[in-house]
Amino acid sequence: MADVRPFRGVRYVAASLDEALCPPYDVIGPELAGELRRRPRNAVFLELPKGEGAARYANAKSVWRKWTSDGTLRRDEAAAFYVVEETYRLGGRARVRRGFLAALGATPRAARAIIPHERTLAKPKADRLRMIDTLRVNTSPIFGVFADPSGAARRALAAATRAKPVARGRSHAGVKYRVWRVDEPKAVAAIRRALAPRPVLIADGHHRYSVSRDHHLKTRLPGSDAVLCYFVPDEDAGLVVLPTHRIAAKSLRARAESLATLERFGSLPALEKALARSKNPYAFGLIEDGYLLGTPKSPGGCRSGLSVEWIGGRLLDGIGPDELSYTPDAALALKKAKALRGAAVLVKPFTVAQVRAAARKVGLLPQKSTYFFPKIATGLVFRPLAP
Repeated sequence: MADVRPFRGVRYVAASLDEALCPPYDVIGPELAGELRRRPRNAVFLELPKGEGAARYANAKSVWRKWTSDGTLRRDEAAAFYVVEETYRLGGRARVRRGFLAALGATPRAARAIIPHERTLAKPKADRLRMIDTLRVNTSPIFGVFADPSGAARRALAAATRAKPVARGRSHAGVKYRVWRVDEPKAVAAIRRALAPRPVLIADGHHRYSVSRDHHLKTRLPGSDAVLCYFVPDEDAGLVVLPTHRIAAKSLRARAESLATLERFGSLPALEKALARSKNPYAFGLIEDGYLLGTPKSPGGCRSGLSVEWIGGRLLDGIGPDELSYTPDAALALKKAKALRGAAVLVKPFTVAQVRAAARKVGLLPQKSTYFFPKIATGLVFRPLAP
């Protein structure tokens, strides 16, 4: 059973979060970091602090102490779930996603109800472990999805939004947020009851979940047995998963020709449309001296039904993580590939149900296999590990 609990969150005292929100650490590039750091109370100072080595983590701890003592942040008196509603635009359409923040168990026993789907890398894990060792705070939530076939969880979340929100704000990317505290015992019980029998698929935050488990096993400190998590029902109309395209700083044409049949298209939109319609689950797009649709000559032992498995195990086999970059934006992938004089590999679109099925079939997929859009913001609620 999923171990999902309310917690005593730490929140910005200001009701408006417009100047406070930032994305998770792994999608904050240098330019965006500079922009966010011009906002003196932005969560980036906790999520991705300035400095090198040990000083970086010490800076985050110093900011936390200052903000919790000068009234910037305040801890809620009672444990609660925090319902979050996001309004955003994708493909010219307005969408709404609704979920909630809670503490998710990170003990070996609790992990039995968790389904990870991506491999982790040593470097980001080392960074996040040093951060949690120093700060002892979950600054950003991981992202979990769960099945809600009866609609009980969605009804409970909708009921919470009838009250006045405790905070609202807009992210740098234009996503609008509203937040509600839910601490009434019957409402808390209803949400827990709806989710408890369901396994939780980690949509985003594999490194942070793994690090939380390691930190707990190492320290056994109070509060280390859980991690801040944002939960969304599979059936929520605003839950969107995008494929994460790959950019390689080298030519892939010869390797692609040896492994797949290539068909040329006249434009990026034409290639994207053909890729989405391809009946071969391992089909891929290749942008290098043109727009090419690749149809693998053999599945090569792949069983997931997702092209990221074939791409990672065959087309990009032997290419190190430092030689690759990622984006869910095909046009940006094209731009980066041209700048690097390399190649962009487009991943075939898939659904949340396909990701869940793939994780059950083959276990862990390559890193950055999925991009649940939009990323849940950092700064809505923080979770100190200390009770």
